[in-house]
Amino acid sequence: MFSSPIARVSGFFVVLAAATLTLTAASLFMAEPTAAAVRIRIDLTAQRLQAVTPQGETVTWKISSGRRGYETPTGTYSVMRMEADHYSDEYDQAPMPYAMFFSPRGLAIHGSYERGLGRPLSHGCVRLAVPNARQLFEWVKKHGATVEITGGAGGGRSIAREEVERPRVARPPRPMYEEPAFQSNWGGFAPF
Repeated sequence: MFSSPIARVSGFFVVLAAATLTLTAASLFMAEPTAAAVRIRIDLTAQRLQAVTPQGETVTWKISSGRRGYETPTGTYSVMRMEADHYSDEYDQAPMPYAMFFSPRGLAIHGSYERGLGRPLSHGCVRLAVPNARQLFEWVKKHGATVEITGGAGGGRSIAREEVERPRVARPPRPMYEEPAFQSNWGGFAPF
C-alpha cells in the first residue's frame, strides 16, 4: 500500500494521531466529574441556605423563598447565568444584586435589601442579605455550583420542579397614556 519510506512514515503518523485523538476523546467522556464546585443546599422549611466551598468552608444563612402562590421549586439545579447588578424586568425593576439564575423561569438566588429574611416572602427567588449574596456570588464565579432545594415553605408543602417550570405568560402591555383632547368654544382662536 505504501510505496516509499516517506509515505510509510507519514501513514504511521496519521494512524498514531488518530489513535491519540480516540484515546483522548474516550478519556474525556469517562472522566469523573470534578467536585470542585460550591455545594449550595437550600432548606425551604427551615428558610436556610448552606454553602460549602471546595476547601470545606461552610456558611449557613437565613433566606426568604417563595411565598404561597409563588413557591420556590424543589430539585437539583446548576447555575445557568450570573449578573452582579441585575434588575427585575418582571417586578418593576426591583434590584436583584449578585443574581445567580438557576431556572429557565428566571428564578435566582440573589441579594435583597428587604426585611423579613427567615420566612417565605418572595415571588419564587431565594433572597439573601446582600453581603452574603456577594460572598456566595464570588465563590460561585470562581468554582461553579450545584444547587439543591429541599423541603417546603408554608406548612411543609413541597412543589415539584415540573409544576413550576412552565413558561410564564407575558402580561399584556399597559395602555399608553394619551393627552385628553382640548375642546374650546373659541373656534380655533390661539392667543399666542
